Amino acid sequence: MTFSLRQIFSRVAFGLALIGVVDAAPVTRPVRVLIIDGFSNHDWSMTTTRVVDILRRDGGFQTTVSTSPDSTATPDVMARWSPPISEADVVVMNCNDLGKPVIWPERVQKALETFVSKGGGLFALHSANNAFAHWPAYNKMIGLGWRAKDYGTALEIDETGRVLRLPAGEGEKTSHGKRVDALVRRLGDHPIHRGLPREWRAANVEVYTYVRGPAEGIEVISYSKDNVFGKGFPIEWVVSYGQGRVYSSSLGHLWKGDVNPPGYRCAAFQTLMVRTLRWLAGRPVETTVPSDFPGATAVSLRAENPAP
Repeated sequence: MTFSLRQIFSRVAFGLALIGVVDAAPVTRPVRVLIIDGFSNHDWSMTTTRVVDILRRDGGFQTTVSTSPDSTATPDVMARWSPPISEADVVVMNCNDLGKPVIWPERVQKALETFVSKGGGLFALHSANNAFAHWPAYNKMIGLGWRAKDYGTALEIDETGRVLRLPAGEGEKTSHGKRVDALVRRLGDHPIHRGLPREWRAANVEVYTYVRGPAEGIEVISYSKDNVFGKGFPIEWVVSYGQGRVYSSSLGHLWKGDVNPPGYRCAAFQTLMVRTLRWLAGRPVETTVPSDFPGATAVSLRAENPAP
């Protein structure tokens, strides 16, 4: 039996704690983030660049990028691809195979499933919850995704903040209206949102309507009203999968050809990304609220990310 460096580190730390050699001191090394990209109807390459820059600015993260072969790859090329999942604290999914299915090797699928179920963190970034409809475990991990009307449970949020569960066939297929500067409302008091206002404006948001899935172990932590149905739908949600944590949202849109994209300059988005990655990694979440975090009336845009 062999172990990864991550597993060895965890076992040694646990053993030392048992015999009183070390205290339960906070981990001080950077959060290791693996971004998996390579295919999407969105601009996945620019999205990765923007995410890496946000995390570099923060300084508390170590990022690695693994680019997956896409639907045009030969079986040999796909078979050779081996993302270093086990060496990460959090995996950021920046892939979307909607309309062009990409089948990862079983060993890669199992590696991600095991990583999350054993305590790793998974961040499904924007259109990553459109991806892998054919992969049962992925559907369970993300909880809700861009799916057909007859698949899984959809969630609505009523005027009182109550989450309503709609069975397969009820409601509509997943869609979204025009992108808007959405009024995002918190539900509950999740650690990711600690200290933030109860509502704020987020830039250039696609409010996904009737996202569907197994919706097991799920908690909706924010929502917004859409501009088609006039109903409340999830913006951010978290899922418990085994011992791991998963975060998914419709924030972070970046379309091909977008210049100086407001969704990635949005102070709310940048703040939430950093907080979420720390929470997914099991680290303390910084509760200081940036001075430019938006309120309910207008978005707050930061300077364009400089080139890496």
